[in-house]
Amino acid sequence: MNEPFGPESAKPAPVDCPDCLCCSVALCERGRITIRACAGCTPAESRPIVANCPCSSEETRGTAAWRAARYRVTTQATGHPVQVDVEAALRAVAAGDVTADMAEQIAQLVTRRFVEFEESRPAMTHLGARYLEARDEHRFRTPVEVELVDIDTRTARVIVVGWSLTAGVTVLLDQLLVETQLEPGDLVGKFLEAEVNCRAADADDLVLTRIGVAPPLPPQWQLKGDSTSAEAAASVVEEQGIGGAESGRVDGAPAGGA
Repeated sequence: MNEPFGPESAKPAPVDCPDCLCCSVALCERGRITIRACAGCTPAESRPIVANCPCSSEETRGTAAWRAARYRVTTQATGHPVQVDVEAALRAVAAGDVTADMAEQIAQLVTRRFVEFEESRPAMTHLGARYLEARDEHRFRTPVEVELVDIDTRTARVIVVGWSLTAGVTVLLDQLLVETQLEPGDLVGKFLEAEVNCRAADADDLVLTRIGVAPPLPPQWQLKGDSTSAEAAASVVEEQGIGGAESGRVDGAPAGGA
């Protein structure tokens, strides 16, 4: 009887990730799709080695950590903003106009990771920049249709009606599950509502917050003959004159998407 041991049965060596020096391809693929990042997918004894992996960091565009960080910062900016003097200091950092009397406020911004020091001078981080964007941008309440749920990547593709009727937007599946209290299988084809920065130019720049299940469709939607389509939703919204930031419904300005 042949024993299943020896060189022929040895486990293949992991393939190094081409984008970093600390991980394998498989580890970075897992790290990119979870907010736990590479360190969270690694045994405790090995976590220090991959703790700062750039592939799944919150600074790497498109990763789950990046999307989660933008969501957290946007939620803070729109719901629980920092004190007025602290925000003023952050704007001063952005403008390169920091003064000595801002030391206390700068320290708070460093703690929040909105500011870091580069050659002894305070500099804006991507989180700080996103915070100011969220403070200044217009956000609108808009229907959101769930097109696809991908359990493997923990993402979902949605149509943000107030931004584009055709271009899909990637969002974190876990965010949808937590905010709607629905199961993954119940999301596909479901109409939700969310507050969105509908004037963003790129799909990756959209940040959805305050997501909830949309109320039952009004009779006018049923008369369109396709009550489940994003086109029907947008058409009725337009007919009813629902729109604009003050109404809290749908972007009345030209959408940023196609």
